[in-house]
Amino acid sequence: MKKKNRTLTGFLLLVFAGAIAVPFIDGDKAANLLVDPLFWMVVLVVFFLILASAAIHSALDSIKYYVLRKEGRLEEATEAEVAAATGEDFFSRLWRKMQDAKPIERESEIDLDHNYDGIRELDNNLPPWWLWGFYLSIAFAVVYLIRYHVVQSAPLQEGEYQAQMAAAEVQKAEYLKNAANLVDENNVVMLTDEALISDGSKIFNANCAVCHAADGGGGVGPNLTDPYWIHGGDIKAIFSTIKYGVPAKGMIPWKDQLNPSQMQKVASYIMTLKGTTPADPKDAEGELYTPVIEEEISPADSSSASDPVEESVAEDTPTEETEQQLSAS
Repeated sequence: MKKKNRTLTGFLLLVFAGAIAVPFIDGDKAANLLVDPLFWMVVLVVFFLILASAAIHSALDSIKYYVLRKEGRLEEATEAEVAAATGEDFFSRLWRKMQDAKPIERESEIDLDHNYDGIRELDNNLPPWWLWGFYLSIAFAVVYLIRYHVVQSAPLQEGEYQAQMAAAEVQKAEYLKNAANLVDENNVVMLTDEALISDGSKIFNANCAVCHAADGGGGVGPNLTDPYWIHGGDIKAIFSTIKYGVPAKGMIPWKDQLNPSQMQKVASYIMTLKGTTPADPKDAEGELYTPVIEEEISPADSSSASDPVEESVAEDTPTEETEQQLSAS
C-alpha cells in the first residue's frame, strides 16, 4: 500500500472547496477577489498550514520508526511510519528543502551539548518557508504603507466606511422612492408629516373638492368632517374607497389616476378633516364610526385591569353624547 500524501490530499480538498464556492460568488466580487493580494496571502498561509500539518505527521511517524528500530521493536512500525522514515516523494523532498533541517541520524552534527531534563538543544537553521513568509510580510507591509499612507491611492478603513455609508444613503433614498408606491389598503398608515399632508390637500382640492367641497363638508359626495361614514372611517377604509371608488354612486376608482403614494397622502389629509366645521355641512350619512384604540397591557398591569363584565355594562350604557345624537335624529 502506497503512502497517502496528506499534503496533496489537503491541497486538493482546498482547491475543491474553492471550486464549489466560486459559482455562489457574484461575478464582480469574484473578479475583485482574484486581484486582491490579501486573498492570495490567505491562500498561501492555508497552503503552508496544510504543508506543515503533513510534515508534522510525517515527522512523528519517522520519530516512532527510529525509536522502535533503536529499541529492537521495528516489527511494530506501521507501513506509513516505515514509508515516512525511508521513502521520499516529491512533496517530501520539497518539504525537506523548505525545512532545511538535519535528519535524525545526523543530529549529532548540530548538537549544542545543552541537555535540559533529557531534552537536547539543536542548532537548526530557520526554516526557509518561515523566512520567506517573514520576508513576504515585510514586503506586504511596505506596499501597504506606500499605497495607503504615502501615495494614498486607496482609502483607509474610515474612508471606505464613509464611502459605503454614502452609497447606502443613495440606495436608501432610491428604495424609499420606490417603496412609497408599494402601499396598499392592507399596510397603509396615516401620514403625519405636514409637508405630506399639504401634498394631500393639493390632491384633494384638484380631484375631490368638486364632489366633497373644499372644506370636506360634502356636496354630491358625503360629508367628510362628521363621525358618520358609509364605507368606514379608518385610514385603510378611506384608502380603499379612494383606490377602488364607488362606481354605483358615481365615484370613479382613482387607482388609475393616482399612484399609491398620492392616495395615501389624500387619505391622510381626509383624516385631518374629521371634527372640523365646514361652511355648509351636508347631512350625516352612513354609520357612526368610533375609532378603535388598541392599548397594550403589560403582564404587571393585568391584575389592575377592569372586570370584563363591568366593561361590557359600561359600553352598553348610553352616554350623554349618544343620547343627544339620538334625540337630534
